Amino acid sequence: MKLGNAIHHIHGLRYLCELLPLQSAPGRRRMLAQAFLTEPEALEFAFHQQDEMLVRLENKEYSLIFKELGQALHQIHEIQGTLSNLKGGNTLDDIELFELKRFALFAHKMNELLQQIDYHTVNIPSLDEVIELLDPEGNRMTHFFIYSAYHPELKMLRQRQKEASNLQNDEAHHLVLQCMAIEDQIRQQLSEQLEAHLEAISEAYYAASHLDFLLARAALALQLGLTRPEISNEKTIFEGLFNPEVKTLLEASGRVYQPVSLELTSEPCLLTGANMAGKTVLLKTIALNQYLFQYGFYVAAAKAQLVPVEEIMLGIGDDQSELSGMSSFAAEMINIQRFIERAKVSNNILLLIDEPARTTNPQEGIALVNALIQRLDSLKVRSLITTHYSGLQTHCRKLRVKGLNLPQGMEILTVANLNSYMDYTLIEDQSDEVPMEALKIAQMLGVEPLLIETAQQFLLKNQNKL
Repeated sequence: MKLGNAIHHIHGLRYLCELLPLQSAPGRRRMLAQAFLTEPEALEFAFHQQDEMLVRLENKEYSLIFKELGQALHQIHEIQGTLSNLKGGNTLDDIELFELKRFALFAHKMNELLQQIDYHTVNIPSLDEVIELLDPEGNRMTHFFIYSAYHPELKMLRQRQKEASNLQNDEAHHLVLQCMAIEDQIRQQLSEQLEAHLEAISEAYYAASHLDFLLARAALALQLGLTRPEISNEKTIFEGLFNPEVKTLLEASGRVYQPVSLELTSEPCLLTGANMAGKTVLLKTIALNQYLFQYGFYVAAAKAQLVPVEEIMLGIGDDQSELSGMSSFAAEMINIQRFIERAKVSNNILLLIDEPARTTNPQEGIALVNALIQRLDSLKVRSLITTHYSGLQTHCRKLRVKGLNLPQGMEILTVANLNSYMDYTLIEDQSDEVPMEALKIAQMLGVEPLLIETAQQFLLKNQNKL
């Protein structure tokens, strides 16, 4: 899936792409066309390019050069239509010739700037011969017209036009026609000559768009504190994992974002925790960072190593299944079957499922989750499944969100301060019981005592039955 398609489906990816300080329309087109990289060599090359760029971006001596480079990139226009006309053997008009001259001049400028910072990872082919064709007077100005220098007769005819203001209309019109004929001939000749440089122009155009995208990714990494991930073939490990969009929103409201650390191996992992423990956000954050990694971005963590996968599969429960007349449970089961069928073909996937079977009765829900984990374990699928069910007995690795951590004697809890007392640290926990904090939170948020007391009585009855 191209990045341009992924931003419509992956939570937080559009936010980051909109933050990218791209300077040109071709740079944005290059960003949207970015491929999902699965080969370690391709990923390593993408990260190496950013490493080289970041070293220079952080060098204050180069700040003015990067400012000029950004200004040059900003001047790059879309010329794909012109290149298509050139490839088709069509005669270019003055605007298309102007755009080619303009691009060639800025490509030359960018090459000079890249040499000044000793950056050779992106190679922009020289277009000096294109400049010579479109700038016969050597003035290096970003405008174009059919110069008299192209043809001695054209120069003479134009001179006669200036001097012969007293010519009869027929004679003046004849001069105009003669000039136009020669100008058309020159356009055709220039188009034929430029066609020989089509490959170099196309390569330079792609290189400029790639440079824009690369520079934007490096700048984003500096802005958000993103980290260069290591490529692993066994475990995916995050230290200090965070979600840039959620972190920004929390900090804007004066709250603190708590990063988390976790490890995923080639087996299912079950994540438990009370409601409001951030389990769903964590799944979305893992998915986001896996996508960032495989689109060649640095990742949102203090330190990270990731295994490249062929596909990232999400069961987050955001689908509007009711629009298709299908129940939430039916849609979920169809999704789970799709995940299993894909895992049968290749287990090199990352599977993230949020609270499977939550829309059915607890007894069957627990049975389904137990069965799902056992099946994923048999297929050796790298997966993380969240649940709020207790009584899960299938053997697997289990993590738990620590949850609510209230100071001694605290009695007042509000929507505004609730986040401050949630501890999102992930800990190993082989217990079959999920923490029960819902009634405590409801009570501290001011829900009427009668409702809380009645709920506690029902809870006690259910526990006695068990």
